[in-house]
Amino acid sequence: MNIYGQVIRIMAEILKVNEEQIGEDTAIGDIPTWDSLSHLSIISTIEKEFGIQFTPDVVMDLEDVSDFVNAIEDRVGK
Repeated sequence: MNIYGQVIRIMAEILKVNEEQIGEDTAIGDIPTWDSLSHLSIISTIEKEFGIQFTPDVVMDLEDVSDFVNAIEDRVGK
């Protein structure tokens, strides 16, 4: 599974929605269950799953799916 697919799977699981409801441009606030608490859970889960750590500056810029994918790619070198 590619990074995008893994991010979608993680988000769908945490937000309790179908993966089809999440796209590249889906952002915090687009899904009712995507609130500040679930946002932190997404960040934490992604960090654990990919073995990475986001800096506070990066965390502040994580607003949609593509932001997450790009930030992960920057850290895992893919």
